[in-house]
Amino acid sequence: MHRIFLSGLVVLVLSLSACGSRVELNGNAVVPPEPAAALDGTNWDGKPFSMEEVRGRVTLVFFGYTFCPDVCPLTLAKMKQVTRALGDRAEDFAVIFVSVDSKRDSVEKLAEYVPGFDPRFYGLRLEVDELEAAIEGWDLTVQIGQPKDGPGTDSYYYVDHTGTYFVVDQEGQLRVTYPPNAKVEDLLADIETLLAE
Repeated sequence: MHRIFLSGLVVLVLSLSACGSRVELNGNAVVPPEPAAALDGTNWDGKPFSMEEVRGRVTLVFFGYTFCPDVCPLTLAKMKQVTRALGDRAEDFAVIFVSVDSKRDSVEKLAEYVPGFDPRFYGLRLEVDELEAAIEGWDLTVQIGQPKDGPGTDSYYYVDHTGTYFVVDQEGQLRVTYPPNAKVEDLLADIETLLAE
């Protein structure tokens, strides 16, 4: 009886320590984890995409646009660094860049842009209704700016958008978020932690 009690106690302690380790992350842990919102669109290669495509992989999702002058290319460059640092484990990691600029970001434009960082990255174009659903589901802010040459012109415009990085685990649970200035080493450490689960 004493042995059974001790065995049960050991299992309980190990279980509690495993639970605790799930949230020891550099980013902002989502506690408790919650199912990641849906993403339904078209990838840069013209194929339909849904989140089921990346089930079983740790996935980093972020939103931007190809005409973005700073945050978006810097983010993709960081993801390229993380992917390279993972080496063989990169096959269990996915990066999804989701355009918030359906007007300018065609599938063809995304095909020119995203694979230049890494052809394994997803680059999604969402139709207006799909984008609206993503904005609500991922709790984003997206503000289309005025065209440079004034309303009604076809000139350049900025898009202010949420710059958060979202990391989803192998089971499709949102686990951790980061600000746009997150360090590569912190992202890499957390992704390695989640890959090891």
